[in-house]
Order: sequence, then C-alpha cells, then structure tokens
Amino acid sequence: MTRRMRRRAAARRQRRILSVIAVIAVVAVMVVAGAWGFAGAFSSGGHAARATRSSRRALSTGSTTSSSTTTTTTPPTLPPTPVAIQGGAVAPVISRVQTPNPVVFFTIDDGMVRDPAVVDFLREQHIPVTMFLLPNFLHEDPAYFEAIHALGASVQDHTISHGDLRQLSAAAQQREMCGVLNEYSLRFGARPWLFRPPGGFYNQSVPVVARRCGLRAVVTWRATMNDGRLDVQGGGPLQPGDIVLMHFRPDLRQNLEVALDAARAAGLQPASLEQYLTAA
Repeated sequence: MTRRMRRRAAARRQRRILSVIAVIAVVAVMVVAGAWGFAGAFSSGGHAARATRSSRRALSTGSTTSSSTTTTTTPPTLPPTPVAIQGGAVAPVISRVQTPNPVVFFTIDDGMVRDPAVVDFLREQHIPVTMFLLPNFLHEDPAYFEAIHALGASVQDHTISHGDLRQLSAAAQQREMCGVLNEYSLRFGARPWLFRPPGGFYNQSVPVVARRCGLRAVVTWRATMNDGRLDVQGGGPLQPGDIVLMHFRPDLRQNLEVALDAARAAGLQPASLEQYLTAA
C-alpha cells in the first residue's frame, strides 16, 4: 500500500470516528434536555398535586380564599335584655315582648297529646319552651312533662279546667287561676308567675285576679301554629319578641319545626320567655 493510500484510509477512519462522536454528542444533548423537561414537568405536577390537595382540604373544611359569603342558619346568642313588668294591682297583658334582641318565644298549651318525638326534637334543637299546662293532662302522664321540664322548659298557669273566664265571677276566676300554683311549685320546683287565659279570653277582672294570685303578667300571643301553618297577626314574618302559641296536639312536632324554620328565616332564634321578663 502506498503512502497516499494509507493517508486516505486514515482520513476515512478519522471521519468515521468523528461521525460517531457527533452522534453520541447529539444523543447526549437530547437525553439531558429530556431529563430537564421531565424534571420541570414533575415539579409542575407536584405543585399542581399539592394545589389540588390544598383545594380539597379547603373544600372539606369550608375555608376559601375568595370573598364568598356564608349563610348563618342559627343567629348568634346574645345576653338577654329583659323587659320590666310593672307592679301594681293589675297585671299587664303581654302578646309581644319589646326586646331589642333577635328572639321569639315558643309557648305550648294544655297537654292532651304526649308525642315522644316532641321531646326528641326539643332536645336535638335545644329549643326552650314555656308550657301552660292543665293539671288533668299533667296527672295523666307526669313523666312526659317532667322530661320536657328537664330540658329547660318552664311550667306556667293555665287554670284548672280551661273554662271561659269571662263567664265566671271574680271569686270563681280566682279559684281557677290560683288553684294549681302550689302543686306546680312542689312538682317543678318553681312557682308559676305567668298566666295564660284559656282561648285568650279575658275581661277586666282577670288581670286584677292574676295579681291577687301572685301572677305577674297575663300572656297571650301574636302568632299561632296549627296544622303546619304559621299565622302572624297583621301578616308578615315573625318579629323580635313575638310570642308563638302552640298546643300539645298530634301536629306539634311538625309545628315546632315549621316555627323554628320561620324564626331562623327571619334572623331570630327561640329563647326562654322567663329570661326576657322581670319584675320592675
């Protein structure tokens, strides 16, 4: 082989080596670029995954960074602002408590039907009520009313026999109105001091006799619940201080729920009537 031929062969080998090196370099660059791209994608995916997890946590806890408003179903509890009951020989007739607090008062009369679901609902919803009981129904099932009383309900006066007081003499009115006070005091540990006339019927002598019995106020109502229907005197929604009349009837559980929903829709909550009335 001549010297020229050897030089040509060496040049071809050198070109093949350079070509291989170039290919290796291109592959290396591609591998490095791919690695960086994968790392960036992995990093972005990690951030996205963390953001997704954070969003899920925010949804599960109810927190959010947006300026959304939250609807409050139960109004905040405020310290009671009691209204003074004036003294004197005549008890005032009260159908609504003039309080600035966003509260309403649920009152339940008589005691004919004793539905256990009512006790459960009062317990679950933490609803304070005032019971104006008749003694004959109390005697039929004292444990039922004691269970409601144990939840924080009070027991007040509703006469002995639920007659129309307008048809009675002052002496007969006094027997009806004073006749249950000692018994209720012993059974429930507190003497009744509020009186509800049966049917809401009264005449001029009833507030006078009420004071003779030591009763501070004659309590009527501004709204009634019957058959799942709320009726407010004058129409419109419930107002702060409204007194709502219900009865121990088969529909009481439903009436309590409807009244509670109506109160909350008006921005109100049930409160204890006795905490909002006080002696002057």
